[in-house]
Amino acid sequence: MRTIALYTTETMADWEYAYLTTQLAGAERLKPRRFRLLLVGDDLEPVRTLGNLPLTPEADLDDLEALADAGSLAALVIPGGDHYASGHERLIEAVKRLMGRGVPVAAICGATLLLARAGFLDTRQHTSNAASYLESSGYVGGAHYVEAPVVTDRGVTTASGIAAIPFTAEVMRVTGLVPTSMADAWEALFLSGDEKSYAALMEATSAWQNA
Repeated sequence: MRTIALYTTETMADWEYAYLTTQLAGAERLKPRRFRLLLVGDDLEPVRTLGNLPLTPEADLDDLEALADAGSLAALVIPGGDHYASGHERLIEAVKRLMGRGVPVAAICGATLLLARAGFLDTRQHTSNAASYLESSGYVGGAHYVEAPVVTDRGVTTASGIAAIPFTAEVMRVTGLVPTSMADAWEALFLSGDEKSYAALMEATSAWQNA
């Protein structure tokens, strides 16, 4: 079983990870014991999301190394929040170690600011809420900024805070949670609401479930 770790922190933006947690649970219902969600924190103290929901981390950041060494950590997902302009030193160190082990890291909205100020986006193509948003970090990667909902480059996925659907679909692809055809159809459906996209998703889901 592979693990998708979700960083839990004060004011984490509920809509930016809720699609992913739901898709993970749905994929597990179709094909059990492939993936699990792990709530990981800077410590084990409960936090409050931006929507004021209480969440309690199940594991500490240091616990991710053992999963990475075992090859079972599929990704670390970092949702946005209001407190990434400073602090989170342990998270930065964990990201550095995981990237060194080839573990994908996916950050959305405010979490991209953390990656920028830590230097992880200096030489990678990336995106965020806006190019100007990242300039306050003092990073030197502005030339690599891409105007797109989501960007993946060398193991790092970044996204705008209003692109939770493309972000979720990309994490699904990067981790192999579901086949690419299924992730593509899900993204198209949730962005368009089109009946043809729904049919494509049902077809891709059925093909995967019966494979």
